[in-house]
Amino acid sequence: MTLKEAMKSIKPASQILRQQAKQRWDQVAKPLGSLGVLEEDIIRIAAASGSLAVSLRPRAIVVMCGDNGVVKEGVTQTDSSVTRIVADNIAAGRASINIMAAKAGADVFPVDVGMLGEHYPNKEFKPMVMCDRKVAEGTGDITLEPAMTQEQCVQALLAGIEVVADLSTQGYEMIGMGEMGIGNTTPSSALVSVLLNLPANEVTGRGAGLSDEAYNKKVAVIEQAVDRYWKATENSEIPEGPFFKIDAAVELMSHLGGYEIAAMAGMCLGGAVFGVPIVLDGYISVAGALCASLINSDCTSYLLASHISAEPAAWKVLRNLHLEPVIQAGMCLGEGTGAAAAMSLYDMGLAVYRQMGTFEDIHVTQYENYAKKQAEK
Repeated sequence: MTLKEAMKSIKPASQILRQQAKQRWDQVAKPLGSLGVLEEDIIRIAAASGSLAVSLRPRAIVVMCGDNGVVKEGVTQTDSSVTRIVADNIAAGRASINIMAAKAGADVFPVDVGMLGEHYPNKEFKPMVMCDRKVAEGTGDITLEPAMTQEQCVQALLAGIEVVADLSTQGYEMIGMGEMGIGNTTPSSALVSVLLNLPANEVTGRGAGLSDEAYNKKVAVIEQAVDRYWKATENSEIPEGPFFKIDAAVELMSHLGGYEIAAMAGMCLGGAVFGVPIVLDGYISVAGALCASLINSDCTSYLLASHISAEPAAWKVLRNLHLEPVIQAGMCLGEGTGAAAAMSLYDMGLAVYRQMGTFEDIHVTQYENYAKKQAEK
């Protein structure tokens, strides 16, 4: 399946199922909307999965791993060697995501889409086994050159779609996504700067922790990368047509993205292709989702926002995607840990949705939705 063929199959999640799931919530014997975002997310899951009989298990968390050439500009505390060290720990079951995913009942699938170093031997998607989907050994330095070629960007997008296809075939009902890639908040912020037309200082955070001097350096690096992108593309002509958005997004991501970011964008698109709800993690994953929405905006109806990252532009990205996070806890660990935490909350929401009696069951008059009636006048 090519990228353009996959995009032809995407349709918005079912509005009929959204309405039916909302009606079920309104019948549950509790104040209307009193579980907040949990109610909306169960509705989204029903519509995305194509069934009122919502199922959240089995479920998986995919950790896309890649290295970023911009690290050499001094935008991180650590060097790129840490990417592979942590990725190997994930494959060995020793990382934060493994511990949290175990509590959430989710299988963890680490995938190498762009790390430095040799290929891993395994190409099948198996829990806690590093899967080789390497496109290249790290990206270029985005201040000096494109991160990757457009062909490589498409390959990374397809890797994300293929992950969802494979896990869907294996019966997984929900997929969370995370990443491991030292330096990847820098390309994420560069992408968000362009897509939301925001200055670098409004989209740049301290990542895994930077001094004031290093933070100022990071802002300058992002400004330089974005400026290079605009200069490189000012005379480029992407022909209008049915694939205009795909071509524009691929051009942008090839200049400023990362392999793990492109692969997560592919997962967002794959969720829409195969009818699987995709749970976003932190800032890097929502930057990937923002890129996916540029390719096909209908994919956002298959997405769930687990939490709001501590990175400064995270709220603005989620607002642009029309998503509300279920958790606000100042998390910024990555790896899919936010997705794992949210899955446990979804279990609670689903238990109420399925098991709680209706107003009719307890012989109490159902609440009236006066806000809705007022809006309809």
